Amino acid sequence: MSLRLTRQLCKTVSTVCRNQTCTFSGLPEMKPVEARCIISCKRKHLNHHEHMIYNNLDEIPLISKGWNHSKSKGDSFVIHRIESKCLEEEMVPFNLLDIDSRLIEALSNRDIKKATSYQAKAIPLMNRDSHLLLAAETGCGKTISYLLPIIQNLSSNKTTELNTPKALILVPNRELAYQVGDVAEMLAKSVDLNVKIIVGGRTKKIMMNPEFGEIDILVGTPGAISKLNTVGVYKLNQVLYTVLDEADTLVDDSFSERMFSVIKRLPQSKIVLVSATMPKTIPEYLKPIEPSLMQLVSPKIHRPLLTITQKFLRMTRSTKPSNLLQIAKTNKHPMLIFTSRNATCNWLAMFLRENGIPCSNINGDMNYAIRIDQWNSFIKGETKILSSTDVGSRGLDTTQVGHVLNYDFPVYAADYLHRIGRIGRLGSSLDCKATNFISGPEEVRLVQQIELAVRKNQPLPNVDGNITNIVQKKIQKGMREAI
Repeated sequence: MSLRLTRQLCKTVSTVCRNQTCTFSGLPEMKPVEARCIISCKRKHLNHHEHMIYNNLDEIPLISKGWNHSKSKGDSFVIHRIESKCLEEEMVPFNLLDIDSRLIEALSNRDIKKATSYQAKAIPLMNRDSHLLLAAETGCGKTISYLLPIIQNLSSNKTTELNTPKALILVPNRELAYQVGDVAEMLAKSVDLNVKIIVGGRTKKIMMNPEFGEIDILVGTPGAISKLNTVGVYKLNQVLYTVLDEADTLVDDSFSERMFSVIKRLPQSKIVLVSATMPKTIPEYLKPIEPSLMQLVSPKIHRPLLTITQKFLRMTRSTKPSNLLQIAKTNKHPMLIFTSRNATCNWLAMFLRENGIPCSNINGDMNYAIRIDQWNSFIKGETKILSSTDVGSRGLDTTQVGHVLNYDFPVYAADYLHRIGRIGRLGSSLDCKATNFISGPEEVRLVQQIELAVRKNQPLPNVDGNITNIVQKKIQKGMREAI
């Protein structure tokens, strides 16, 4: 059936959209069913409904197809939230996974009663000798997946030498180091293990006046760990487990030198890569582990989240501030606003404050003490809005956030998945939403990929977390074309 005839049928059938539930019939590919409206817009014939199947020979209709045209300004569409199919009976009691009762009690004190289906599959794999890749969508509990078996195994193998950890957890930024460290300390305390958190900014002070003690688990950033290991403050020769949390970021070219410096000193260690997006390539320093690298990949990885409502607004750059102000003034829940540049992040926070709206902000250019103070103000609820660059999009626990606003829409799929992954997480409220301002051709390209992926019920194509490598290739291509 041709696309034209399909559209004519869509106009003649009875279609009732109330509370995102539609009665839809008339297509030969599907029986008349009570079909929910998944994508809706002003032009009803372009709406997409649950169970709708497109003819492979026809071009799939996209609401965002003409969004590069000037007349598209003011257009919009919504991807509606679908109820999560993660039922209570799919959760697994921790005692069935042979987890120590002391660790189960510690988790229960944090209101974590059962393991997710992904955690139930990951924990036994952590107990094997092979290297491991844990790849799953954001917010499904990957941190617990690797911490529980590591801590349980080390509880009977405590360190005996000072500053000689048995487990090393590497993360890309300081905020994530403290977040992972907090969870590790909570669990480790229950079985009498010690956790140490090391981040950049204080390495010189530590070198001049090092502290020595029993450390079972060391959590830190690659730069700080590498420096302090080089001068002998911390020894890595007894590390049994090395975890690269947010591995897609850590294997980015921008981290390669620091990561190589650490990994080359860990030939005896089991390597665990943990990521919300699959790394497209493994760097040279990890090539030796590739033949024995087991993988546990979630079937939902790289798919646009359907556990949250996503709204896409086509607008000019000049109208973005007024639209931002309108949303911020009516905001009632903690909101995370993403920008692509440090300068825009600072300006946005100042703009909202000047209009009487309290706002915190964090970005990579800020002094760390100021950055952590701003982050804590948001987490404690002193401000309801946080302006952030992508430094706030990787791995951080933001279950209190109910709204993500992409003021600057990303141009890379990996960034979008990480940003919206701050909501719709395990423990998040059920009414989370993302609002996206779309104003440039590269942004439109990604929106079209997202819309197409939802319509076809497929993952986003060519998701690559190595943003540095992508940018370098674009620069090189531009230089070749200019010659």
